[in-house]
Amino acid sequence: MNYFNFKEFLKRLLIMLLLIQGAYSSLILSGKVLDKKENPLPGANVTIVNTNLGTASGIDGSYQLEVLDFAVLNKPIKLKASYIGYESEIKNYIYSEAINEVKDFNFNLATDVMNLETVVVTGLGVEQETKKLGVSIESVSKERVEDSPEVSLVSALRGNVSGLEVRKTSGDAGTNAFFRIRGTGTISGGHEPLVVVDGSPVSTRTLDSGGRETSERGHPESSSRLADINMNDIESIEVLKGAAASAIYGSRASNGVILITTKSGTTGKTKITYKSNYGISGMNKIYPLQQKFGQGDAGDFEAGRSYSWGKALNVKQAKWFNPNIEEDVVYDHVEDISEIGNNFEQSISAYGGNDRTTFYFSMSQNYERAHWQTFNQYKQTVTSVFGHEPTRIVPSDFTRQTFRLKGSHFLTKKVSLTGSMSYVNVFGNQVIRAHSTDGLAKGLLSTPPDFNLRPYLDPNTQFHRTSTDPYPETRDGDHRWNNPFWVLYELSQTQSVERVYGNIKLRYDINNWIDLNYVLGTDFSLDERNDIMPSGTYRSGGIGRYIHEDILDQEWDSNLNFNFNIKERFNLPIQLVMGHNLNSRALSRFETTGEDQVLPYYYQIENYSSVTADQYLSLIHLESYFVQGTMDLFDQLYFTSALRNDGSSTFGPADRRHNFFKFSTAWEFSKLYKPSLLSFGKLRLAYGQAGEEPRAYSIFSGYTSPSLFSVGEKVSLGLTYNGVTGYRSDDEVSNFRIRPERRNEYEVGTDISLFDGMLGLNATLYKAISNDIIYDVDVIPSTGADEMTANGASIQNKGLEFNVNYKVVDKNNFKWNSKFIYAANKNTVLEMNGITGEMAKTMNPSLVPSRGIAKFSEVSPGHEYAEFKVLSWTRFGHGLVVDHDLDINTPDVNIDSLSSYDWEKNDVYIAKNGLPIMYSEKIWSGYAPNPDWTGSFYNEWNIGKKIQVSCLLDISMGGHIANYTKNSLYEWGTHGDTDKRYHPDFDNPEWFGYEEGVSTEWGKGTFEKLINHGHRALGPGQDTIIAYSQNMYENYMGRNTDVINNIEDASYMKLREIAVSYSLGRSNLQFLGEPLLSFRLSAQDLITWTNYSGWDPETNMYQDRISGEDYFNQPQTWRINFGVQLEW
Repeated sequence: MNYFNFKEFLKRLLIMLLLIQGAYSSLILSGKVLDKKENPLPGANVTIVNTNLGTASGIDGSYQLEVLDFAVLNKPIKLKASYIGYESEIKNYIYSEAINEVKDFNFNLATDVMNLETVVVTGLGVEQETKKLGVSIESVSKERVEDSPEVSLVSALRGNVSGLEVRKTSGDAGTNAFFRIRGTGTISGGHEPLVVVDGSPVSTRTLDSGGRETSERGHPESSSRLADINMNDIESIEVLKGAAASAIYGSRASNGVILITTKSGTTGKTKITYKSNYGISGMNKIYPLQQKFGQGDAGDFEAGRSYSWGKALNVKQAKWFNPNIEEDVVYDHVEDISEIGNNFEQSISAYGGNDRTTFYFSMSQNYERAHWQTFNQYKQTVTSVFGHEPTRIVPSDFTRQTFRLKGSHFLTKKVSLTGSMSYVNVFGNQVIRAHSTDGLAKGLLSTPPDFNLRPYLDPNTQFHRTSTDPYPETRDGDHRWNNPFWVLYELSQTQSVERVYGNIKLRYDINNWIDLNYVLGTDFSLDERNDIMPSGTYRSGGIGRYIHEDILDQEWDSNLNFNFNIKERFNLPIQLVMGHNLNSRALSRFETTGEDQVLPYYYQIENYSSVTADQYLSLIHLESYFVQGTMDLFDQLYFTSALRNDGSSTFGPADRRHNFFKFSTAWEFSKLYKPSLLSFGKLRLAYGQAGEEPRAYSIFSGYTSPSLFSVGEKVSLGLTYNGVTGYRSDDEVSNFRIRPERRNEYEVGTDISLFDGMLGLNATLYKAISNDIIYDVDVIPSTGADEMTANGASIQNKGLEFNVNYKVVDKNNFKWNSKFIYAANKNTVLEMNGITGEMAKTMNPSLVPSRGIAKFSEVSPGHEYAEFKVLSWTRFGHGLVVDHDLDINTPDVNIDSLSSYDWEKNDVYIAKNGLPIMYSEKIWSGYAPNPDWTGSFYNEWNIGKKIQVSCLLDISMGGHIANYTKNSLYEWGTHGDTDKRYHPDFDNPEWFGYEEGVSTEWGKGTFEKLINHGHRALGPGQDTIIAYSQNMYENYMGRNTDVINNIEDASYMKLREIAVSYSLGRSNLQFLGEPLLSFRLSAQDLITWTNYSGWDPETNMYQDRISGEDYFNQPQTWRINFGVQLEW
């Protein structure tokens, strides 16, 4: 495509518009934007205050802005220059004659690392200067996301906002992420913040394939709809972190709000930008697996066994290696299946206009291919594939194409119209999430080291071949897991999305103190998914399964507001915003499932013996009224107050409308007291309320078919008797009094600038209590139901956030900017169903309410949110009553009462046989996934005017991960730790490696050597020497044993990015003209410092729902990217 012909077309279009408007005279404003040392500030915004007229400075800091006379004639003009990291400056001028005139204004901006002069969006189109804010709103510069190679905005924000916690699910293409702001304050609701683009909410749903939004495990990766946003279109991002900031969005804002403003056209010469990136990626860690013991059981080889408890292999890395006998062959399964992935991005944008009409246009394409070996690469490693055509060639890739058009036009002097539209086409080809038995890592990490996974199809039968069925005689097979190559090439999970979102804005300046703004936005997407498991896949006896889903998601949002500038009318320093909002969200999901495949390799629904259909519909309506007022006193006291009233179809009919209130104040004390070192000082105090809507239809009790497995839906078709469909009443009783969850939050903070704006500090303390939290409460049997969805819990989050911005060096030829952010959050479940944490301490544990939200994570009064509740050995500090002396004739005792031991909580009781005693019920571990604090350290060095080097360290300290993968691999004998095992041959004089007094001591020791976290072994057998045998690993370290021992510290520090960019300035590229040319080389996640023994501490089993559990999760990756950018 010849983009430069398109540029010529845009120029001609602009000339036509100017000719049409040629009857008007014009004023040309020009000049330069420089810093105090006369260095140019390229990309500075130059705007006329209270208009949509503006432009950006060029590479030398120069700008030119042409204004037609009717817009400014006989009016005071306030020309404002602003640049991130510098104080804004305003020049005043009155244009009094209708003649063509050129006027020069030069700006010299002073340093401002805190961006105090920056105007930020605070919600519903309201803008306010940073220095006047009484709440914590954090801005992210467009460069920080534009330069990121990530396709998802969420992943690009990692390490950029204090209090925003992000956990990327894996390194697969188009992967999802878990993210939240200031902890979690809900049980059944979502924790993701509301995302608003150009004033209209957009969908961020993550819907699992093969199940509902509330599905948990066993589904392939699904991309977040936030990955649909082209980050090159973003002008600014504001994060409203607390309820005091987000309350204006009412019952949808308890998790905070992310406000995105997209780029717009500017007056003046048409500008075109082309950007291209190419990168590679690879697995950042090889999983620790043992390669010294082969497949089998009880020390002997046994084909088809799931375990690696076979013979001791004669390999070089073993201390019993004998070079005089045949060496055993072992395979590095993880290394064998991984390759170098790649990614490619290209985008083009054009923008321009005049003072009546502006436009912005962009197109982009992104492609990612994950680090897994493709089928074509696999074919080079085997003798033949016998002409086999797999279900897919590339196991994991992601393609996104976007198109965006945005324009604005003055219909009259007082009426302007702005419209924007984005079209997105996404195709995702994903590997099934690994914790499922169908998944990749189950077979990859569990296969014995002496079994060759290649070929994955039996050469004789072409049936699925695994270590558990190495010579399959039937197509269905007899597998215990899947060959990972089978998962890559024969299973297929695809997602195809077409999406359109945008809005139309109408602004009417009624007079000099009242204006009307109306925004009508929509977000519409069609999502088609196919989930293929061929016959032979380990599931339901290998009969094969196919799921086809069609999902339609649409949101409409209508927002009308009036802005009143009371100062212009009554000379009072007050501004008011009053408005009305209508919002409607509809979701339609139709799923067809075919099981028992008839013909192999034919994936149409008619080729399955059993076919079922499932449909889900939801519709939510929300109506709101809101008012917000701001007042400035003495140019140093700033007040903001707002009230929003919401009525939603999800609220119980007994109380359909609810109010949400906020108030904040800020005092710029440096106006009253300003020591020599202080440039600016402000104290702020705020309180706010925000809510979370109940789930759709949770107020109703309905009917369901007992023949279907379905969760969260009220009516399902299915059961038939003599051809008549049957139903039964569902398990939940209706609740007409259900209310929205409500987060009440206080925050206090300060913002300080020192040393002439070179050093900036801001700190915020907050305390938030979420009340009326919704979850399924148990009800008495006489109701005819088991549960009722009700408001029944309370959760507290409190914490500290602070940012330090420091301009370390500010010389003409060398600049060094540094930023450190820190956020700590402490979470406690205060109450559930009327039971507080204090009450729970004295109650029978079986009567204390508790709700599981993941495999191990639960919510209960007095505990941290998502604390792990797991099976355990008998541990001190929990009041456990057991058969401590292994004598059935003596009474069981509470081991905490044994006076012989000076124990600490979670120390392990060791019986006289040298082994722990398994406790029969789950206990609270005392560990949770929530980090103690998160932060980052960013440095940027500008060398001369052409070179920039940057480095971002991302930090998460505290919190834990339940590494259940380790439990499983201990049981199956493939984990790296199990190479220290005892093997029966160590005591066999006939074995080639036997040595009296040497091999006879291998694989033995006390149990305490196997205990983690610094916990001790206490009991009569604490010093007993035991054999680390197969029996011990299976029955004391495996899946149905203690999990606490494998709950690991999740702390990490990552070299999130290191980058160098070089600007060549204007370059003669012959037929391409003389664009500004720049290059950027960057690397992401090259190094991770952590004690976590699994793939990566930044791991997530439940996609966007909750972090901290690792059960065969996917690995993370490093990236290296090279980018080129041209600007005309």
